[in-house]
Amino acid sequence: MLIKIKKRMTVQYHLESRFGRSIKHLLLRWKGSIFKLVWPDLCIFLLLYFSISCLYRFGLTRDQQKRFEKISIYCEKYGTLIPVSFVLGFYVSLVIGRWWAQYKIIPWIDTLAMWINTSIKGTEDEERLLRRTICRYACLSITQCYTLISNQCKRRFPTLDHLIAAGLLLPDEKVAYENIVAGIPKYQTHWIPLVWATTLVAQARFEGKINSDTWTKTILDEINKIKDACNLLLCFDRIRVPLVYTQVVTLAVYSYFLSCLMGRQWVHYRPAEQPEQIDGKPPTKQHGKFGVEELDLVVPVFTILQFLFYIGWLKVAESLVNPFGDDDYDFELNWMVDRHLQVSYTIVDKMHYKTPTMQKDLYWGEMVPPEMPHTVASIKGNNDPPVTSTAAVVVPHKERELVTPNLITMATIAKADIKFRKRTLMAERKKQRILAEQERQRQLQEQGQEGDVATIDMPEDEEDDDDDDDDDEEEEKQNDGENVVQVYKEENGIKLVASNAV
Repeated sequence: MLIKIKKRMTVQYHLESRFGRSIKHLLLRWKGSIFKLVWPDLCIFLLLYFSISCLYRFGLTRDQQKRFEKISIYCEKYGTLIPVSFVLGFYVSLVIGRWWAQYKIIPWIDTLAMWINTSIKGTEDEERLLRRTICRYACLSITQCYTLISNQCKRRFPTLDHLIAAGLLLPDEKVAYENIVAGIPKYQTHWIPLVWATTLVAQARFEGKINSDTWTKTILDEINKIKDACNLLLCFDRIRVPLVYTQVVTLAVYSYFLSCLMGRQWVHYRPAEQPEQIDGKPPTKQHGKFGVEELDLVVPVFTILQFLFYIGWLKVAESLVNPFGDDDYDFELNWMVDRHLQVSYTIVDKMHYKTPTMQKDLYWGEMVPPEMPHTVASIKGNNDPPVTSTAAVVVPHKERELVTPNLITMATIAKADIKFRKRTLMAERKKQRILAEQERQRQLQEQGQEGDVATIDMPEDEEDDDDDDDDDEEEEKQNDGENVVQVYKEENGIKLVASNAV
């Protein structure tokens, strides 16, 4: 039986900035183009448009044509009230963001395979089997997740027997898998192989095949990342863009072009009959739909372009809502299934502790290599390093002198410093006077003289000191910032240039 294989590849294209170069490679192509998406709707629209046009031109009487013209003017006037650009633009932006987010969370096996290759050492069959089995379980889980969301993978692996035929699952593992699924038949079970993989990692740590708890945790974290990515893909598959929003956008676009079927029709040029005068002046005459005679092109060129833009926009969004289908821009997952298994086995088995012999590099004797060579094609380009935005900014020598922030700031700092020193000194002096007075009272008691030791009066000189503090504070308030700054500079021996800029 011969089967025709249809190769599906996500549409690739490249743009050229030269005028006219992009027309051939961008516009004059069919696969993945706007014309492929829009042509059925455009054919139906043009068929209805020309049918209405022929009816107006050849099938209606003059009175009926006048009624038709009124309807056409009405549709043209009020059809623009439909907010097509707003709702469609927001919808497409939402769908594109969702489409790219799903691609970014697709799980990859490379990091897990590298950590397994580093952590589980040995070339014996037991170590090789352990490394390959953990990677195979991870690939099996990813493939089962793909079969739940992708039509391509579902057609390739419809049953567990097909996974056995592909080498991802073994017959004994199928029996164990089915026994587990029998207990939870309502839910997805793509995570079961990952549980097997974590169990193997724990056993390897217990048996000493993994020498570090850090390596064990890192491998388990990578397995959990694969599990989380698969769960997120399933969430995206179950929870789509709200249906009501999709209905609003679809209704807005199609209702707008239904109004265009009547509103964009060409109508006859009919000079208005001479009306009765109003206040001695006849009203302004109206000719045709826009007050002037319209050009009869038969084919509505700009309406077709507008149809391509809006309907094409809508079709693109509809095709990207589910990026795992069969459209031209849907993600291809079949090649990922093959790639993950092949790459993981290559890393953990074929490349296990096998590296090229270390040799001195080409620039060993030069320490720092010069600019590397170019080809004739690459030397024509601009190979200079990028220039930053301030590279051309030059500060004159006169403006490079260092300055203090400003006098106001310096004065505030100096006042705070001087006041703190004075308060510290006064507190120390008070403490010394109190201790001296206590010592004097003790000596008087020893000599038998009468004295009141229970109460320690404040000496007169201390009260005078308090008055001096108040006077000093008043004097400080009267001093200007420059004098205080000068005192501060002299005490600290700092030579600065003062700036009055605030």
